[in-house]
Amino acid sequence: MSAFVMIFSAAAIIGLVKYGLLRGIDHVAGALQWGEKARGQVTGYATSVPELVCLVAAGLAGVWEAGLWNIASSNIINAALMMLAVTFYRQWGDLFNKRFLDEIGFASLAVVVPLFLMSAGMDTQWQLVPILLGFFVVYQVVDRRVNRPTPDAEPSAETVGNLPLGMILGITALIAIAIAGIFLGGATAEVVEQLGIHPAIAGWILGVVTSIPEMVSFFAVYGTARREGNLHQLNDTQEALDNLTGSNMANVGFVYPVGLLAFLLGSSLIGG
Repeated sequence: MSAFVMIFSAAAIIGLVKYGLLRGIDHVAGALQWGEKARGQVTGYATSVPELVCLVAAGLAGVWEAGLWNIASSNIINAALMMLAVTFYRQWGDLFNKRFLDEIGFASLAVVVPLFLMSAGMDTQWQLVPILLGFFVVYQVVDRRVNRPTPDAEPSAETVGNLPLGMILGITALIAIAIAGIFLGGATAEVVEQLGIHPAIAGWILGVVTSIPEMVSFFAVYGTARREGNLHQLNDTQEALDNLTGSNMANVGFVYPVGLLAFLLGSSLIGG
């Protein structure tokens, strides 16, 4: 029963992200005429919401390792899915354009950091909270200075949006995701305990599930560009890569420290 609740809760979060949060962002982006870079980054942050919910819920439920492996595995899977989309749409030449070097670097660092911290046994230290938040700020600053959005980029033909509807969809989805996350955290803890599954394996299972929104967005970006005849004009790769980098960096620079803070405070209160 716990395994069913775990899978159902994770699937519910994915559905809420795809059909609620992402659609809300689409409407807001269209109404405010965001460029590809802003749209890609915000989509990346939004697709990290499942990881945030999973990590906080798993940590408070006493299975921190499963939640952290969810982040580590998600970042690895996100990169693999991006490569899959790039291969499918034959965008390798565009991906390695020099304007994308900083984003590729940060996306790669976001894969390495949690793996290094876990292997060194440093993944639950208090000092990581400000350090990782600072890492996220550095990414924001460097990205804005090195890879500025193109001011003359033409808005996509599919960017018509409804701002009030987008905000309603986004806020409603976030509330529902938080509720589903409570069930997910408890169910994950029970699965680890009852079935004797190693927390890392549970984390990888969650990682596969919570990476589905990224996969949907990568293919949607390139699919839209192909329908509009805009492949190989770099805007599609800009949006997809900002999605990847934004998601991976949000996982490491925001989700990880916030989840760690919740875990450490929860452990202190329970221990006290």
